[in-house]
Amino acid sequence: MSINEVNGAGNSNNHGYTKVTVKDKDSGQSFVIDFKNAKIKGNEAEWTVKDGKVYGKDGKEIQGNELEVTKYQAALIKAAAGGDGDGKRLDTKDLVGGMYGELAEAELQKAKSEYHVAKDDYNKPSSSMGYDADALEHGKIYANVENAKGEKGHLEIQFMNDEQAQAKTQEKAWYEFWK
Repeated sequence: MSINEVNGAGNSNNHGYTKVTVKDKDSGQSFVIDFKNAKIKGNEAEWTVKDGKVYGKDGKEIQGNELEVTKYQAALIKAAAGGDGDGKRLDTKDLVGGMYGELAEAELQKAKSEYHVAKDDYNKPSSSMGYDADALEHGKIYANVENAKGEKGHLEIQFMNDEQAQAKTQEKAWYEFWK
């Protein structure tokens, strides 16, 4: 038995991991990452990765478990997965705090993206290099980016705890809880 068989690497729906293809819709390039159950939000797009499947904003399953993202979003996901030095899995071991901003900026440059991680002048003393990006201990990874034209972008990954992962993919509206 190999170490990958023991820890479940590469197996879809094993220990809460889902094999996801992240595709840069601009270049067509893609890479595969094993995601822990999570919700991912971009500027407009939103996905849920859970139980071996990927769901769109509308709660419908996305065939092939493919996230079609922009170049900067692909770079930010790659940087998030590399937080623990692995790069093949995206989970709570990747929660590296303010260091994520440096990883994200390096990955954006490597991808030759026109975007850069935005500066956070307000929290600059506490955040590494003053980047508006973080990988927080409560399971949230986020980055705000901007380009020379002043266009802004955002990516947020929120890991789900076991209770959240058990819940239905389609959330109820707040008023439906009293019906």
